[in-house]
Amino acid sequence: MSTEVMEAEEAVLNMLRRYEILEMEDLIIGRPDFSWAQLFLAVDRLSRMNVIVLSRFGLTYQLRLLPNGDSPGKLRGHEEPATSRVLDADACRIDTPV
Repeated sequence: MSTEVMEAEEAVLNMLRRYEILEMEDLIIGRPDFSWAQLFLAVDRLSRMNVIVLSRFGLTYQLRLLPNGDSPGKLRGHEEPATSRVLDADACRIDTPV
């Protein structure tokens, strides 16, 4: 993982510690030293590590820390790979009247 990614993650966490709830636009405007792509990657990684929550409200997205989410260092390097889910046919069945 590059230093830039780690710095962007720390920037996101620092802003969330200060403001508690933050809109994505405010994060981007508040941290002009990072590109939109760097901040988006940081938000994506932190969300996948269950450090922050990304929620959609209307046309915008809000970020907030999860409880005990301010210490991602212990989670780094222990991300679970994405797995495909096998759907149970009975669980997906929709009963329609005949």
